[in-house]
Amino acid sequence: MDLLKFLTSKIFLKNLVAAIILLLLIVFGLKLYLDSYTHHNDYHLVPDLTNKSYEQAKKILEDRQMQIVIIDTVDYNPKYKKYAIVEQNPRKNDKVKVGRKIYVKINNNAFAKVSFPAIVGKSRRQALSLLKASGLKVGKITTQPYFAEIVLKAIHQKDTLKTGSKIPKNSVINLIIGDGKRAVDEEQNDNQSESSDTQKPDAKIQKTLDDVLGK
Repeated sequence: MDLLKFLTSKIFLKNLVAAIILLLLIVFGLKLYLDSYTHHNDYHLVPDLTNKSYEQAKKILEDRQMQIVIIDTVDYNPKYKKYAIVEQNPRKNDKVKVGRKIYVKINNNAFAKVSFPAIVGKSRRQALSLLKASGLKVGKITTQPYFAEIVLKAIHQKDTLKTGSKIPKNSVINLIIGDGKRAVDEEQNDNQSESSDTQKPDAKIQKTLDDVLGK
């Protein structure tokens, strides 16, 4: 009975109300502090940094209380300036809090070099596939008489390429391919003709042989 009487007394009720008010004030104050510390509802739109230099992007972000962090470079892309930003995360117009780090990737200053694939002696289809897989482009294709439709020569600018040659990625390669119209017999006849010409005896030796044989 004494406990029930105490719980219903004015003193207890006043103390209870005071404790509840104090607790609410503490919670409210803590929320205000955390909101201020974490910049709650304080958002900024991420600007578009594409094709801007690192120095330009850094200045733009600092004005918006953001930070820039370079995480990688990418293969040279002629659509962008050298050393310009090509990718960013978060993306433009995303909402971020003050102090957020913006991660970027930078365009390289030149195409990386690749090894020229073994395409000489390959069919046209095989050669085109290998060039594409190596990041190279096909330029002018010309044909010349040959019994097989295969790649006879690959040229970059004025240089004849060999397997393993180092050239910039995205280079244009001109090809010389056999037309497949020259008959194999024709090729063999040419070889035989060249062989017989080299084996033909000298005229003086031939005359001596005729004398010996009574001709």
